[in-house]
Amino acid sequence: MAQAQAGQEGPAQGHGWLALALVEARSNGGGLALEALARARALFEPAQDRTALALCDEVWAIQLRHAGDPAASMHLQREIDARSEPGLRPYDRFIAHNSRALTHQWLGQPDEALRHFYAAADAAQTSGLAGARITALCNLGGFHQALFNLDDARTLSHQALQLARQAGKSAGVANAAANLIVIHHAAGQPAEARAMVDLLCEQADAIGPAALQGYALPLALGHLGMGEIDAAQRHLDLGMAGNEPGDTLAFRTWLQARCWLARSLPERARELTMRALRERESQRRSDPPYDLMELHRAAADACEALDDTRAALTWVRQAQALYEQLVGRSARARFIALQVGHELATAQRERDMALDSRRSVEDDHRRLALLNEALQVKMAETQMLHARLQEQAVRDPLTGLHNRRHLFDVAPGLLELARRNDRPLCVALIDLDYFKLLNDTFGHQAGDAELQRFASLLPQLLRRSDVTCRHGGEEFVAVMPDIDADGAAAVLSRLLEEYQAPNQDSGARRPPSCSFSAGIAIFPKHGHTLEQLLSRADRALYSAKRLGRARIERALGTDFSVLA
Repeated sequence: MAQAQAGQEGPAQGHGWLALALVEARSNGGGLALEALARARALFEPAQDRTALALCDEVWAIQLRHAGDPAASMHLQREIDARSEPGLRPYDRFIAHNSRALTHQWLGQPDEALRHFYAAADAAQTSGLAGARITALCNLGGFHQALFNLDDARTLSHQALQLARQAGKSAGVANAAANLIVIHHAAGQPAEARAMVDLLCEQADAIGPAALQGYALPLALGHLGMGEIDAAQRHLDLGMAGNEPGDTLAFRTWLQARCWLARSLPERARELTMRALRERESQRRSDPPYDLMELHRAAADACEALDDTRAALTWVRQAQALYEQLVGRSARARFIALQVGHELATAQRERDMALDSRRSVEDDHRRLALLNEALQVKMAETQMLHARLQEQAVRDPLTGLHNRRHLFDVAPGLLELARRNDRPLCVALIDLDYFKLLNDTFGHQAGDAELQRFASLLPQLLRRSDVTCRHGGEEFVAVMPDIDADGAAAVLSRLLEEYQAPNQDSGARRPPSCSFSAGIAIFPKHGHTLEQLLSRADRALYSAKRLGRARIERALGTDFSVLA
């Protein structure tokens, strides 16, 4: 259509060349893009069409970014913004904001990128064009996934998928499905990721085999998550024949390493991951943090399979550091999303108020009530998001239990209540037996699974009034109000019995002899603060370990005041 418009005369011809320049700039056709852009300028300059000339500059900024000069692209975009050219259509604003978002993303400025992606989505929504809305939602969902904000990423990508299916846009369906494969895998949902593989492959006839080949890595990931190694390898091999963007090295490497680990070829997996890490270091590559984390994890598992535990531990620590960075990015992304939503709502309210001022006073009052109601809803959403962020800060991401921070927040209040009411309170320190041996024998994934299994038993067998948390590593703490040492020991004995019970699922690969040791301290007999009680419980735990493990021991009966 752009070529057809370029063959016309007058303004239509100028916009035709401009549209052709945009298509070529996006597809890295540098020479053709510059030629088409020059023709468009030549047609717009005599009429001094400032809006059209600003659009030419927008396309030139896109061309600069695709040519590998994002800094120059940003400089030009700031010049365009300083001119504040009027008359931009919603679709033109979508193009401008989307381009700025990609420039900021390239320059490693996620906050600014996220704001422009939201502005692009707002402009696309205003335009009413399905293609623009699908693209904006896919870009926004994909960027939230890169920031590890998986909840928003999943919601936005599902919206893009639903809209693309309704509009019959096969390319949009494919993009959204590819995003969702990665999102579901990162969220630990392999079956959902595999379903997206089937949906993506259904678009093959519509988008063509060459386009489908561009999705080789997400397709391989979806198969890999369900243990379909041969299918995953076929997609990896097909992808090697295509032209993948340069930032897929880490993604491809850890996928291939996982395939080789699944085929019991740890030597090849380690060689591949080490080579990729060396190349990244020498070329100073900036890989997506999630892929880099998975690359380190694959390197750790390869080293562990080859009994190189020291190297495995090094890579595990680096992977954990990247994971903590991703969690921080996720919280920041959710905050920015909320803030941008509030800003957009404010802008909408201001537009509404300007329109309302032209109407009758009665209509003004009615619309003001609606705006106040919307504001209350937004405030409630803000409070809900704030509460969710606070809850995430005191939760252990692996087990779902509360963490040490929560324990030290609530325990002083429970101790003070027990003192005032002259009621007993017990603190139990629990440590899984032989956990290091389990990790060394079965791997870190088995260790994580065992921690999750034990954590799931705590809310089932302990009382609702008890406060449980993961204290660190394989160590857990339970603060048990209104119970004496005999009662606490009985509860923990039931927990130990249930934890040691054989697995009913005979097909599961479970480590043998799962047990724990525990030490109990009593308030106020063994201490008046949480730190004192934990110290006495730790001595009792040590005694339980020394006496053979798989047992519960109480702190010595000596009154704390004598020890102080």
